[in-house]
Amino acid sequence: MILWTFRHTKPFNPNDVCYGRLDFDVSPTFDQESSAAIEDYLKTDAKPTRLFSSPLIRAYRLAEKVSQATGLAVEKVDAIQEINFGSWEGHKLTAVPRDEMYAWLKDLRGFRFPNGESFYDVDKRVGDFLDTLDDNGEYLFVTHAGAIAALMHSRCGLPDEKFVEGEFSYTMVTRFEFKRNEDGHFFGSFTKIHDGIQMPPLKMGV
Repeated sequence: MILWTFRHTKPFNPNDVCYGRLDFDVSPTFDQESSAAIEDYLKTDAKPTRLFSSPLIRAYRLAEKVSQATGLAVEKVDAIQEINFGSWEGHKLTAVPRDEMYAWLKDLRGFRFPNGESFYDVDKRVGDFLDTLDDNGEYLFVTHAGAIAALMHSRCGLPDEKFVEGEFSYTMVTRFEFKRNEDGHFFGSFTKIHDGIQMPPLKMGV
């Protein structure tokens, strides 16, 4: 099975707060960012038959443009939404409780954000959806850093110690190739196709 993923464009986040499920719109650079990513994607041999998008605006806006370029209808899927940061949503990282921040830094992927999810939770929900797809199919996701990293970690063997969730560029395009194992789960490898606008470093204040 072949899977192509687009990370969303830069969100409009003027207050630089923590966002996962916060439904931010796109930044003024949306057209430039999205066009460059789609142009590089169209240079590949991609032939997906279905286009899935996170329902969050910053992903769905890009999915609409990908739909126009490919002729595929957009199907919204809750399973490929971004991680839920719980009580951290809408707050600057420098303002979250220090004990929670230290607990997260000790276990970046395993820590469950208060009233939210852990990155392992994202691994499961994204992986569960992946496993419903056809072995011989080719698909496209327009989604988020957490969902893409979930595939890299849980299905492609990327070590937890390499916390790529905080390193991805906006509009990054990635190609995954998967095969199903005897337990019915897809595992494989990935290749980056397009790099977009690099995220600023996380300001954790510790």
